[in-house]
Amino acid sequence: MNARRDIFIYVPEPGRADEAVEYVADWVASLGDHPGFLGGSVLRESAGELLPGTLVLLLEFESTEAARALWPKIENTINPLYADDKSDKRSDQGAAFFDGTKERVESGAPLELVFNRGDGRLARMLHIHAEVVREISTTD
Repeated sequence: MNARRDIFIYVPEPGRADEAVEYVADWVASLGDHPGFLGGSVLRESAGELLPGTLVLLLEFESTEAARALWPKIENTINPLYADDKSDKRSDQGAAFFDGTKERVESGAPLELVFNRGDGRLARMLHIHAEVVREISTTD
């Protein structure tokens, strides 16, 4: 049984970046008693290569089964993983990282994303559910 890491990339609604960080961090902390949940991290993109305030959420589980057991518990709640409106089935919005959106925003255009996660705080850009196949550590 291999460990699993889930990676979610978000852009916060303009003007709500700090609030979004706190919200996501508090939400991750609330998962602490879920069996098989090993922890998580909230990262902020720092090189300025993506849209302003881009966040990365990493969730670590002891197994895919442990991760899958979480989804039924949260799918009908307001959280960063699922759309606030459960009938909203739109795809992730990651194309905005590659279609000139950053340059348009830097030129003063509004950020035209749908902020439909985490009670309207976040636009989900991309997500990946990944099994750990090999880990490398400097202490190995």
